[in-house]
Amino acid sequence: MNRKMNQLPALLRLCLCASFLCALPGISGAAPNAAAILVGEQEDEIKKGDIEVFAKVAGLSTVQDSYDIYAPFDGRMEDVIIEPFTLVTPEDALSRMVSTEMAALLDSSSDESRKQTEKRWKNVYDYYVIKPEFEGILTNIYVKPKDRVYKGARLFTVARKVVIIGRNTDPLYTKLALGMTAELVYAKNPDVKLKGALTNFMRIKESLFFNRLWLEVTTLRSGLKIGEQFNGYLSLGRSEDTLLVPRTALFEKFGRKYLIMEVETGLSTEQEIEVLKPGLHYIKPIIPTTERPDGKIKKSD
Repeated sequence: MNRKMNQLPALLRLCLCASFLCALPGISGAAPNAAAILVGEQEDEIKKGDIEVFAKVAGLSTVQDSYDIYAPFDGRMEDVIIEPFTLVTPEDALSRMVSTEMAALLDSSSDESRKQTEKRWKNVYDYYVIKPEFEGILTNIYVKPKDRVYKGARLFTVARKVVIIGRNTDPLYTKLALGMTAELVYAKNPDVKLKGALTNFMRIKESLFFNRLWLEVTTLRSGLKIGEQFNGYLSLGRSEDTLLVPRTALFEKFGRKYLIMEVETGLSTEQEIEVLKPGLHYIKPIIPTTERPDGKIKKSD
């Protein structure tokens, strides 16, 4: 695999020479003090395979869209059937309440005659079942059994949309895109697993590889608590049977990425040569290091 430089195709040798010339001041347009990117002494083969990229993420669950359920009339809460942080649907009963008049009748009846009273007055005073309007997570319960309430009193809050707001804890080398999926686990209970989708992101100030993330939960489920930490992985993509090289084989110039790569050539004149197709070999560049003001060594830009 590691062949000597004199064994490289003629065109590649020409390209390498051109790289040296382009790095000289006055030819590339770079500043006179800019460090030149040199061509390495070793040739490697481009690999072919699969690549799948994930990044660790962590964040807190927040409510982004919620609605309240109010008492439809003056009365009393007979019972509260549901527990907090339960996934509820429009078919689920959250509680039962009765009117003030029905509550007075029930209170005046003994335990033995209570059922008869309920049956006798059923057509006039019946239990009213409180149900949610939309699916969501029951985040707040403001009443308890036997509480007296007035019309319009807030009884429950249901979250229709939950978003995990956090950040990636692994550096990212792949561009983010809306819709990327994530799998998340409740930090305090690994049995609570969620799926999410990236709905927004923002680079953290002075950081090239870390971002603030907004992950909307796409699989609402019971046990999803608000204000709690969730950890997981964000899937950035997968490619199969693709060409792969080390990141260090590329260098950036003029806002683009370049690879010193073998090519197959065809027709040629003194000034031009035909490029038929890329080959399967590349050479890593040598990127000189410079000393920063703090005395530390860094790679040149």
